[in-house]
Amino acid sequence: MICSASACLPNWRSLTLLFCLGLMLVTENLSAAPPRRPQQPQQQLPDLKSPADKLRFLEMIRMSFPATRAGRSVTFTSEDLDRDLERYVARGTSTPFADLIDDETFIRRATLDATGLVPSANQVKKFVADPNPKKRAALVDQLVESDAFARKWARYWREVVFYESTANRNMVNPQAFEDYLYKEFKQGTSWDRIVGELMSATPQRQRDKKPQDNGWQQDNGPNNFILACENKPELIASNTARIFMGISIGCAECHDHPFDNWKREQFHELAAFFSSGKYYMTDQYDPSKKEEMKPKFILGEMPPPNLKPDQRRVAGAAYLIYNPDNYWFARAYVNRMWSELVGDGFYSVDSLGPDKDVVHVLTVNRIAATFRYAGFDVRWLFRVLMNSRTYQRGIATLEQPEDLFTAVRPTRLRPYEVADNVERLTGDLGGVRGSIESTFDANPSVPQADLEGSIQQALLMMNNGSIHSKLKNSSLRKDLDKLKRNDELITEAFLGILARRPTPPEITRYEYFINGASDRSEAIEDLMWVLVNSAEFVTKR
Repeated sequence: MICSASACLPNWRSLTLLFCLGLMLVTENLSAAPPRRPQQPQQQLPDLKSPADKLRFLEMIRMSFPATRAGRSVTFTSEDLDRDLERYVARGTSTPFADLIDDETFIRRATLDATGLVPSANQVKKFVADPNPKKRAALVDQLVESDAFARKWARYWREVVFYESTANRNMVNPQAFEDYLYKEFKQGTSWDRIVGELMSATPQRQRDKKPQDNGWQQDNGPNNFILACENKPELIASNTARIFMGISIGCAECHDHPFDNWKREQFHELAAFFSSGKYYMTDQYDPSKKEEMKPKFILGEMPPPNLKPDQRRVAGAAYLIYNPDNYWFARAYVNRMWSELVGDGFYSVDSLGPDKDVVHVLTVNRIAATFRYAGFDVRWLFRVLMNSRTYQRGIATLEQPEDLFTAVRPTRLRPYEVADNVERLTGDLGGVRGSIESTFDANPSVPQADLEGSIQQALLMMNNGSIHSKLKNSSLRKDLDKLKRNDELITEAFLGILARRPTPPEITRYEYFINGASDRSEAIEDLMWVLVNSAEFVTKR
């Protein structure tokens, strides 16, 4: 029976010693030698079999994490971020910083980034007309607290976890995984608690059920990270390092990493945390020989011997998340989110190693450290990043590393965001939605600078009869038909589709087109078709 948190806390020192993580914590708490006490029986580690047991124990570790106490007095603001970057960027480039974007561009960018949706014409008009000098910060607050924010980022992490997964589809439930993340993000659950639950999960085969009938407990959302890794220690280790630490260690499964300092033994020691029994590494040159590997985290931490499988997984999660020396965990999340918002990371997402370069390392380390001090609060991080001048700069295609963050890189919408924003205009697309998502498919871990559009994407948007038919009969089309003045019609079309007003040259061009058309109604259809098929419709500007 697991003891309550209040009963266990006095014995925290013995428990952290069991996990070795506590060595640093105990040293911090015992700067002066304590008085001698009679020896007591060693506290038994709880079984940690149920998810609730594991989360309670991880919470105890969390509350003794040094950053929990340090966070009370450490601050890092959007202004701090901008001062850091503007100082360091200015040293390495003669490229001027892009101007700050206007209110129309900001509401579209921020709403897309936070929720995956384009704001409505009325939302744009209301925001632009608002005289409040702090309206941008107020909008960010509203967005990060919304259900749409929780759904967007639940979808994103579902794609990250499942994009390269080859798991049998009968044994996983990606939708349950997304719904679990949606609930957690909606509640404001911190990133460390989410990852702790994912890593410590131990889905069990239900012998009385078929795999597709929840036979692997896949309807329980947190189980699906492990199941996406096919419940194989090697895949769990590789994806844990890649997704949650941002480092590429998978090559070391078969041999020492060819480009980094990762050794084959390090990989298999990490994998041993996730084995259901003893774990063996096959000899690199003689497959008939095997060596038993003991769990050892890649920074050197070793749990006590003879831990049960559930206990080992909790130990691995603790080393990943709460070891004060493991800056990779916080930095990986910061870098991913920064890359999503600005279009470039401080380093390539999920491919960092000991020998890889980091751009503006002091800045990303400061953000990551304060993210830890803030209790891995996801909303806090988005507020800091989105309220910065760096995030609110105009777009430019940046070629040189020293020019990074002088502007925001134009980025492509995710496949489901393209589909969502088409459906915003057309209503339910049925099977066409699947065609859009598959045609615009892209690995969410690939840098935006490496993503390109395709002829297939353009042809789908231009030639799909269902999209055109639904646009023709859409509520926006009917509203545009009612407008008599061409300049008003053009303005409302731009606001409804692209969430911005047209420029004077655009109004002139499209007025000329409409005036020269033999059928005004068909000209309106053509205008909508042109805007939906523009590169701007499927990108963030």
